[in-house]
Amino acid sequence: MDAPMTDTRFLSALRRNPSDDVIREAIATVASQFPRNTAVAAELATILAASGERLSAGGAVVADVASTGGPASLSTLLAPLFLRAAGAIVPKLGVPGRPAGGIDCLAQIRGYRTELSLREIEEIVNGSGYAHFLAKGEMAPLDGRMFKLRQAMNAQAVPSLVTGSLLSKKLAVGVKHAGLDIRVAPHGNFGTDRSAAAANARLFSDAARALGIDASPVLTDARHPYQPYLGKRESLLALDDIFKGACSPWLAGHVETCRALALACLPSDLRAKAAEASPAELRRHFDDNLIAQGAAPDDFDAVVRDTRREHTGHVLAAHDGFCFYRLDLLRDRLIEWQGMFRSEQMPFPDPVGLVLLAPPGQWVSGGTPIATVRAPETLMADVILKLDEIVGTPTSLPSGPDFEAIDG
Repeated sequence: MDAPMTDTRFLSALRRNPSDDVIREAIATVASQFPRNTAVAAELATILAASGERLSAGGAVVADVASTGGPASLSTLLAPLFLRAAGAIVPKLGVPGRPAGGIDCLAQIRGYRTELSLREIEEIVNGSGYAHFLAKGEMAPLDGRMFKLRQAMNAQAVPSLVTGSLLSKKLAVGVKHAGLDIRVAPHGNFGTDRSAAAANARLFSDAARALGIDASPVLTDARHPYQPYLGKRESLLALDDIFKGACSPWLAGHVETCRALALACLPSDLRAKAAEASPAELRRHFDDNLIAQGAAPDDFDAVVRDTRREHTGHVLAAHDGFCFYRLDLLRDRLIEWQGMFRSEQMPFPDPVGLVLLAPPGQWVSGGTPIATVRAPETLMADVILKLDEIVGTPTSLPSGPDFEAIDG
């Protein structure tokens, strides 16, 4: 016997009168009654996408890889470049991340325009094949408003709301091949463990299918840093290393994860091109996007040079032991420091960044440098003091993404 269809009419008020009170009521109802529901997620995505203009991107394959948030991953910066290398069109509609979403990182480059009109998006997509822009103004404006209220109501991790938000952006820009990097960790927004994340992946795929989208969610381990660069500008340092073919083994492994996310998203006949994409080809697609959105390759090179020069602080290992990074606390501290500088004139503040010098689980001796730090001179002493606990305190047993010692 077929399961009864879910009545989604309670969401209709969002179409008629999406006031803040109506949005809050919808969030509360979904969170309490439909936290993991395919029909609700699909209907919500449709309503959010319909709240603004819709983009009809040209090209046979329109694709994107989104993520569920969390620090240290470069997937929303790198996956679009692999998709472009395969010949896909990539209209990437996003929201600011916490602490370092892809659009936040690109906004650190002088001249890079994050807010685009529909006509500008169409021109960029038709010209360079890749546009990366904020969910503001003409495109899915209701999704941006709901996202802020979800944050205020502590409803960021409700699966139906997450799925509806993610898919609304794909509908708004005409994406038909949707990858999703589901970052699994106790502090994750879409699954605190593999079992919950797998259930949410199925929800995402089922809701996408109902909307005519081919979905390819992938689970990645977000308990430990994916790679050593943490911070908006530090993510650009990572890209620079990648483009120059100068990756550490740790960073190189993450590059292959991002490549795999793109490969999973693509139709099978386009995968070979992404699999073979070189660092130089990735840089070419990156530069094309910079130029299309108002920046220049020299602007990227300049912020990279400045950021490397500003890494004057150091965190030292407090004692002998195995490197262990409290990624949840590190995320909270970065958000806290960013909040001290956020304003209308500075919507993407980035006062603090660090580069980890040893991967999780590596043995270090007391006094060994664990990380370099970038921070304003007035904050540096306090930043390093707090990072000493979060980053600079090794453990007595090793723990990493591939192993975990058990204290018997």
